[in-house]
Amino acid sequence: MSGSPFPVRNRPFAEAPEDFVARLTAMHGLEGRLSFTAFLRRTAERRLDHTALVVDQRTLSYGALFAAIDDAAAWLVHEARLVPGRRAALMIGNSEHYLIWYLAMLAAGIVAVPLNTKLVGREVAFQLTDSEAQLVVTESTHLAVVEAAKAEAGIAPRHFLVDRETPPAGNHDMPPVPKITADAAVYYTSGTTGRPKGVILDHRGMIFMALQGTLCNEYDDPGLVFLSMMPLFHIASHVLTLPVLHLGGLAVIETYATERMLQVIAGRGVNCFFAVPSMLLMMAGSAERHEHDLSGVRVIQYGAAPMATERMDEIQALFPNAHFVHNMGQTESVGLITSLDSARAWDKNGSIGVAIPGGRRRVVDAADQDVEPGTVGELISQGPNMMRGYLNNPDASAETLRGGWLHTGDLGYLDDDGFLYLVDRQKDMIIRGGENIYSTEVEDVLYMHPGVGLAAVVGAPNELFGEEVVAFLQPAEGVSQSADDEITAHCRRHLASFKVPVKLVWLDDFPLTATGKIQKHELKRLLD
Repeated sequence: MSGSPFPVRNRPFAEAPEDFVARLTAMHGLEGRLSFTAFLRRTAERRLDHTALVVDQRTLSYGALFAAIDDAAAWLVHEARLVPGRRAALMIGNSEHYLIWYLAMLAAGIVAVPLNTKLVGREVAFQLTDSEAQLVVTESTHLAVVEAAKAEAGIAPRHFLVDRETPPAGNHDMPPVPKITADAAVYYTSGTTGRPKGVILDHRGMIFMALQGTLCNEYDDPGLVFLSMMPLFHIASHVLTLPVLHLGGLAVIETYATERMLQVIAGRGVNCFFAVPSMLLMMAGSAERHEHDLSGVRVIQYGAAPMATERMDEIQALFPNAHFVHNMGQTESVGLITSLDSARAWDKNGSIGVAIPGGRRRVVDAADQDVEPGTVGELISQGPNMMRGYLNNPDASAETLRGGWLHTGDLGYLDDDGFLYLVDRQKDMIIRGGENIYSTEVEDVLYMHPGVGLAAVVGAPNELFGEEVVAFLQPAEGVSQSADDEITAHCRRHLASFKVPVKLVWLDDFPLTATGKIQKHELKRLLD
């Protein structure tokens, strides 16, 4: 095809950011300290009998969903004795339980701390300790990891098992809304030092992301049936799934498995979904792809990596009536900074688009001065959806938010039409199938092994996942080279599975700068 067969739907957002923010603030009454849950409740109250969620064979109407949220919020306040501003963690897979408890925490003014369900005890221990979480809401599947984390950290927060315990129904005696604190959630994102940083997000930023996400995702009406298959603990849920509830649509909650997703899309009447490119390519390569009617899909959002035009042709053939939207963001921006609308998905393929409505973006040099089109610089952004800062890390907060702009660490350039293209990342981050992995996280674990003297981790290109983790190693002095299986097993004990290197390369000498810094660009050349 090499071009969209559909007419232009949207134009780049032309409204001045300050006008957009002022207009939506007045339209939605956002001047006060409204909680994100209270904001979503406005839609729910108009659609109480409409289906909000489908999970396996279970359905929840908007009325039932918010009644469950109120029950959970009341339990947090009256039984767990949490007060506004305190933090509570969630380690729950994709289900209605995650959304109920997450939104209950926000309703009660509790600061939610979502935990990646793929993490191991050592990784969870740091996040529980750093956040000072007083409660962990989890499920039986993850209880062993939570217990291991508590033992490692030497702490004993209470835990609640959503698949074994149920808050009493009808206990809705909630504290008044004015007690809601500004902070809503802390999302941990990996840092260049190897220690994750807790990104503090507020209710107002989340509310604006629901409004901005609705526009950027081209969600058009309450007849939206969105397939939510990305992890709900990820910040992407604020860009993708939660705006569906603001619109009044239906979210089908699943966990990705190729053949299962094809069945669900056809069987549930899904007309919109998000997928990282590797998921789309696996769908296009499935032996069952022609067994399902996928013509009802109207919009596909994708992100985390670009997609070659010839591969987009394959996806277009699989979903013949779908438009494509490419979004880019990070946790510090509540998940969204730029968006490439479907009208330009083909002629600007490879670009991450323009600033989202209400936001600004610039490309700057080391002195934060704007660079000319075609010149590579750092992407910085500004808008109502920026983080408040990093938890317990004022220096990193000041550096990342200097001058009132979010410094993303991503390198790119603008074309003559103002569309942004990324070329590299300043922060040694590897993106594997949409999962962010910082090399220093993996390197710190490798250095824990007594047989490793020097370690450097880089991303190797992978057609399916975008990148894979590769570790370059040098044996410790006086120690013979360890077996690869031994190193891999060590990594699996201390890292989530997606962070474990798929390949180990042993070197006698590392390429170093004059100051002794490992030259990772030289290591990447060895992968060719």
